[in-house]
Amino acid sequence: MYEQKIYFGAPGTGKSYLIDKKLTDECISKDKIFRVVIHPEYTYSDFIGQLLPENIKTDAGEEKVNFVFKEGPFTRALMEAYNDLSQDVYLIIEELSRGNTAGIFGDIFQLLDRDKHFESRYPINNKNIADKIPTLVGDDIKLPSNFNILCTVNTNDQNVFPMDTAFKRRFEWEYVPTTPVKREGSEQIDLNMNNPKIILINKSQNEIETNWLSFYTQLNDFIVKKMGKNEDRQLGQFFLEFNEALIKKSYSEEQTEKLTAQNEINKIIKNKLLLYLWQDVQNCSISNTDKNLFDRKINSFEELYEIYGTEKVFSDEFFAEYKNNLYNNADFEQE
Repeated sequence: MYEQKIYFGAPGTGKSYLIDKKLTDECISKDKIFRVVIHPEYTYSDFIGQLLPENIKTDAGEEKVNFVFKEGPFTRALMEAYNDLSQDVYLIIEELSRGNTAGIFGDIFQLLDRDKHFESRYPINNKNIADKIPTLVGDDIKLPSNFNILCTVNTNDQNVFPMDTAFKRRFEWEYVPTTPVKREGSEQIDLNMNNPKIILINKSQNEIETNWLSFYTQLNDFIVKKMGKNEDRQLGQFFLEFNEALIKKSYSEEQTEKLTAQNEINKIIKNKLLLYLWQDVQNCSISNTDKNLFDRKINSFEELYEIYGTEKVFSDEFFAEYKNNLYNNADFEQE
């Protein structure tokens, strides 16, 4: 299947996981996959390639400096695609919006316009790349139909470069929702997928036993419906990841093992989730409105961090909205 697609959504929704699963399901070999992670300092030269000095010996035995084109991931992927046009090649671009896409793609941008055969509609002249592909005649290059590009975009990235419309319309966009993963081949939620037991302390200082799926989906519901934040402030099921052994221990009947697991889970929540909720969701602002996620007694992140797991940290409004639903079954046990 021909693909030039961007998977986009909130952090932790499993965009990279979907790509990896797709490649595994289609039995794409590792030598046909080229992966790159974009960052603010990433350039055209990093992506396409660049001329670099190289010491060589002449026939007379003298050393001299020659400039040689060293391929970037795009050029290596294109070389592999032309090497066997019957085999699909995938260029995976992670965190696409974290770099200046116009600068990174440069003249390659024109190749993204594909025809009905999924080949580049218009070629570009690039001798450095063309010289690396023996089957090409001349210096014009195109993307062949077996050259696929899959990208991920985190919609909540703070320091990102905007993509212009011309660039965006050359890709198919697939939204990855925050909803929990369903069982393969089923419409039911997979309750065993990354879902440890979670202990929350409510306004009566009582412990509430719930689970990660219930907790994060209720956070998302509160963030959008009560706080009025954009959907990109939500988080996905894999924003936090828990290993299988820890998940299993969290449902143990043995109290010491269960307590140890809960302490580890609280550390994971404190060290990753709380900072995101405080800075990116609550915006470090504790006001007298009814839209606070955290208890009004908490005036700093340090205070929030110190008392999480031993005292109530979420607001009365949050607990008032906490619903008993499919993901919030206190009697649920792992299969």
